[in-house]
Amino acid sequence: MMITFTRPEYLILLLAIPILIFVHIISLKSVKKRAIKFANFEAISQIRGVEIFSKNLTVLYINIIIIIMVVLSVSGTSLSKQVETSEFSFVLAIDSSWSMDAKDIAPTRLEAAKKAAIEFLKMVPEKTKIGIISFSGSSLIEQELTDDKQQIKAAIENINIMPIGGTDIFNAVTTSANLLREEESKTIILISDGQANINTIQEIIEYSNRKKVMIHSLGIGTREGIVEETGAVFKISEDTLKTISHNTEGQYYNIENIEDFYSSLGDIISTTKKRAIYDLSLYLMVAALILFLINFALINTRYRVLP
Repeated sequence: MMITFTRPEYLILLLAIPILIFVHIISLKSVKKRAIKFANFEAISQIRGVEIFSKNLTVLYINIIIIIMVVLSVSGTSLSKQVETSEFSFVLAIDSSWSMDAKDIAPTRLEAAKKAAIEFLKMVPEKTKIGIISFSGSSLIEQELTDDKQQIKAAIENINIMPIGGTDIFNAVTTSANLLREEESKTIILISDGQANINTIQEIIEYSNRKKVMIHSLGIGTREGIVEETGAVFKISEDTLKTISHNTEGQYYNIENIEDFYSSLGDIISTTKKRAIYDLSLYLMVAALILFLINFALINTRYRVLP
């Protein structure tokens, strides 16, 4: 279970709490000075059995709680937890940039990924919905979500190296998330060497969490990399993929051969969990409003200050 914030920058407003405490103390001193105008206040205190100069701590506590609830609400507080599920849908996002033509995984990274993706179809339950996209500098929907294994297989086989340069993982994630928008469980399997050069990792993570998408990353390529005939060096960029998966509650797998593909995909199927995210913002704001009304009633009755 984890608490997340979609707008964490607003948490700085919690600094209003010490300011509130300071103002409360100053106001108490002011009330006490005004109360001295009344005669026999000590006798009144003894008769009524109350403290004339009440610190009104109840009101202070309520005000502090109200501030906390409002700040947490505007910060987009959500409660996230994982629960087991057998009804999940996948989008396989397959990198088709130039670096995927490297041959450190035979016959090439892309061809190995396609072969493993086709084997993946045999591992999932019969009615599992799967979508396919390929991406480099842009993303292409190869197959909308469907449980037709033949259509999915044909879409995978048709993926080729894209002539458009770059590896836009952010665009791949947004495209995949759009395919999954109507699904209860949203799982992306990102198959890439991680050579991302467009958009920031933080944008990818924030978007994925906002859309309640879990991302499992399969990092293709050996850690030492490979030098192509053109002189280009293709190395896996693990840090990018690890960071994305870790912050979306997914898993990262390093793929150095075709067997790694099969074992990682099998592990994803056996351990896939649904990430349930509960947005608490509205509940916190409603609770803050109720406490505000209670506080207003107390100030005008039990804790009404002396005139």
